[in-house]
Amino acid sequence: MTRICQRITRLFALPALFAVTMPIAALAIAPSSTVSAADSLPEFSKISEGFEKVAVSDQQIDKGLFNIWKRDKDSAVIGELPKNFKGKSYFIALTLSSGDRYAGLQSGDWVVQWRRYDDRIALIAPNLDVRATGDAESKASVKRLFTDRVLLDVPILAIGPQGGPVIDIDSLLVGNASQFFGGSVRVTNSRLYSIESCKVFPKNVELAFEVVGNRGQLQTLHYSFSEVPSGSSGFKPRVADERVGYFTTSFSDLSQYDTDDTRVRYINRWKLEKRDPKLKLSPPKEPIRFYVEHTAPVRYRRWIKAGIDYWNKAFEKIGIVDAIVIEYQDAVSGIHMEKDPEDVRYNFVRWLNNDIGTAIGPSRVHPETGEILDADIILTDGWIRHFNFNYAELMPNLAMEGVSAETLAWLGTRPNWDPRVRMGRPENVHSLRAKYARQAAQPMAGYKMAQADPAMLGDDEFDGLIGHVSQKNGLCMAATGRSMDLALARMNWALSLHADVEAELDKKKEKEAKKKKQEEEAAADDEDADDKDGDVKSDDDSKKEEKADEDGKDDDDDDDEADEDDEDDEEEKKADEAKKEKEELLDGMPEWFVGPLLADLVAHEVGHTLGLRHNFKASALHTMAEINSDEVKGKKPFASSVMDYMPINYRYDVGEVQGDYAMTDIGPYDFWAIEYGYTLKESDLKDIVKRCSEPELQYATDEDTSGPDPYARRYDFGKDPLTYTNEQAKLIQLYRDRLLEKFVKDGDSWAKARRGYELTLGLQMRSVSMMANWIGGAFVNRDKKGDPGDRVPVQVVPAKDQRDALKFVIDTSFRDEAYGLKPEILERLGVDKWLDGGAHSGMSDEATWPIHDRVLDMQASALTLLMNPTTLRRIYDNELRLPEDQDALTLPEMLNSVTTAVWSELDEACPEGRNDRKPMISSLRRNLQREHLQRLVDLILEDSPGTAAYSPISNLARMELRTLAAGMESTLKKCEGKMDAYTLAHLSESKERIKRALDAGYTYGGKQAGGGAMMFIIGEEAE
Repeated sequence: MTRICQRITRLFALPALFAVTMPIAALAIAPSSTVSAADSLPEFSKISEGFEKVAVSDQQIDKGLFNIWKRDKDSAVIGELPKNFKGKSYFIALTLSSGDRYAGLQSGDWVVQWRRYDDRIALIAPNLDVRATGDAESKASVKRLFTDRVLLDVPILAIGPQGGPVIDIDSLLVGNASQFFGGSVRVTNSRLYSIESCKVFPKNVELAFEVVGNRGQLQTLHYSFSEVPSGSSGFKPRVADERVGYFTTSFSDLSQYDTDDTRVRYINRWKLEKRDPKLKLSPPKEPIRFYVEHTAPVRYRRWIKAGIDYWNKAFEKIGIVDAIVIEYQDAVSGIHMEKDPEDVRYNFVRWLNNDIGTAIGPSRVHPETGEILDADIILTDGWIRHFNFNYAELMPNLAMEGVSAETLAWLGTRPNWDPRVRMGRPENVHSLRAKYARQAAQPMAGYKMAQADPAMLGDDEFDGLIGHVSQKNGLCMAATGRSMDLALARMNWALSLHADVEAELDKKKEKEAKKKKQEEEAAADDEDADDKDGDVKSDDDSKKEEKADEDGKDDDDDDDEADEDDEDDEEEKKADEAKKEKEELLDGMPEWFVGPLLADLVAHEVGHTLGLRHNFKASALHTMAEINSDEVKGKKPFASSVMDYMPINYRYDVGEVQGDYAMTDIGPYDFWAIEYGYTLKESDLKDIVKRCSEPELQYATDEDTSGPDPYARRYDFGKDPLTYTNEQAKLIQLYRDRLLEKFVKDGDSWAKARRGYELTLGLQMRSVSMMANWIGGAFVNRDKKGDPGDRVPVQVVPAKDQRDALKFVIDTSFRDEAYGLKPEILERLGVDKWLDGGAHSGMSDEATWPIHDRVLDMQASALTLLMNPTTLRRIYDNELRLPEDQDALTLPEMLNSVTTAVWSELDEACPEGRNDRKPMISSLRRNLQREHLQRLVDLILEDSPGTAAYSPISNLARMELRTLAAGMESTLKKCEGKMDAYTLAHLSESKERIKRALDAGYTYGGKQAGGGAMMFIIGEEAE
């Protein structure tokens, strides 16, 4: 019991005990002849002794939403609900305000109603998901079948001055914190809490308590109460269309019989109306007003404003000017400092210094109409300070990008296939195996979207999309996608941002070396000709030649002086540029670089607050050459929308110029989406949405990223991703060549070389994962029948594109040269050893970098991306989608291509001079081959009936093994006596493993989590 309840118990022990023990239902249906327990409630004057009424914080209206009284000495709060609360709905908006790294993020909201049961009052969550809007009979049936839910109940302390019930507020909010916030908040000491804030306004009440949370951590829980506006407030809901990406407010209408879908979906949008409808361009009656919190660094505020302002152009197109207004809260001048960011009346852009790279744009929405009532944007500082990344956390995420639930289920019982296990820390391998085996047994095999917890926003990747009547942006990963790119820029921004200059220098050096070689060869040829000629020159000829040599020398001297002058001018120019750039650095980065990145990020989050969902096809608008051209740079956005997750545009040599590093405006899709959501002409909607087939208006969102469409992908770039990934491969080589020279500076720890090299592995893994998604892929269109262009819903990716993607994955993953490993690099990949838990703490990192393990992790992950059941099934299904006379990538071709690339040494002539220090097959390739061999064995032992493709996959894998065995036998014979011990042992053992696998009669335990198959061999013994 709280302090108030304890006091009441002492005054009215018997009635209170009676009230607590009597069931709520019995109180609700008690006969009228029974004396109501409410008649025995104490007088309000006794309950409120020592309490001070909280005045309404409004100069014009003195009546608040609730009446609130507080007593500071023991942090007790009581409140009087409105007398007419019955039948009204209220928002309880939640914010964890302090004591957490994500403090300040909206933590969700509840739509509730109060219902009185004699001397108790219950907090009810009304049924919003199933409704009936038609005939009275349907409404009556739905009301009876789909009832409301009781969240909790509290005693009524007294009847207040206005005739409403008085309740113990701190008991309600502190004692039931976990009920509201979910499992992420747990009050561990209910005796210790204090009032942090207590404010009453005409339309809302703001209450905050500091409590003792998990592990004794002090936390501030903020509750905002406000009344849900009437559904007949003049806002007209707009029906959602899957061709345009909006968050939705949806419910099932069981009074509908004229369609096959009972779901009703409205888009989430603000109520924006022209102040003067007669004007072509009019300001709104009420603009969307954002306040930039005073915690936002002054140096970044203009870029925050720029990102918000981008969207006003889209609203001007539909006739509304200054639809969004930006104001600054400032601690120095005091302007707007009276406004609380948690106050639901205000929309804030908040800045959190939590060293985490993320951003979020959540909103609160009317549960019946989809009207957005308020929104916030949360920015964190971590994305700017991305100096490094955790290899064991980021690498598995890169490898698993776009993996389907089907593949997750497969990996759960085959941990050796799982990049999350392979790339995790070695000391955690057993816990990781157990973790993912448990997840595989859950619905959708632990797929993140299915596991999102609706009780708390901001802690799961797909928060806000699942389990809510009104969707919202619960956690956005736009900033995270740029972590590696920014980490590289942090290590040496001059190299990262001017890689194209470095590329030109390399080309110039290469050209000069080639020219020098040609001159040397030409000189050698001339010398040979002179020797053969043998003619004796006359004195006059000799004098002429001497004079010509002297004249030539003078000319050369003049040229050298001119070159020196040019070099001096160039050096002076570079010095001036370096000085200018140094003056414009913002937190160690050039402002012209980091400023637009922040504006782009803010624009992305503002898009969420306007109702827009992600569009992961937006980056496929232009080719890389077009992006890095004078026609696009600085003149138009390089993607169709800011609602994509896009990497930073680092150029190597594709295109004419270094294009914009980030989006500098919203794109054509954004204009179109705003037009659909906010146009004032309802009659135009059908014509607007029929433009969906235009190239710049393509749309795919979160739930599409695990599907077959290679353009529906996060963190990809360009209409021609193969060009982008080839460009990335060149950049990776450049970074590795400059690693020791430019990334690690004098005085730096050699651990920086390790972080730099592992960053390049991250870029490499991202490229491989991106291109693997093209293999077995199909483009998916959201068009409806009758839309212009008559596009089919599913179009198989051309066979050539799939083969090119396969070749890229093979070349980038399976060749030793792809990893740029040199002794001078490997001996300098150091590690920092700290035990203080800091960013560079490396307690479990071995001082000698695990070369073979890291490379094998990359190779094994690439094999998983190519040979997982989802990819193989898609290839198999695509064969039937296409006419027989049309070229297609087939399962036999794909499996054979991988086998040929992995075991290419079997087709080569026996090399001479091989020994144990210079083996025929390198150690990295032997590891790859053993891994590939085990994958084929796993496929032939698979007995899952889950998909029809398993049978041909198993048969083809068996054929590949037989072919391999024959090739090994042939190589062992032809290279007999010439083979090093490593290669001889490897091929002999591999051949034996194939024989045993092919001879296996049946398997036992192949389905057990965490273990490989146990084979019972029926047949002859091994020789």
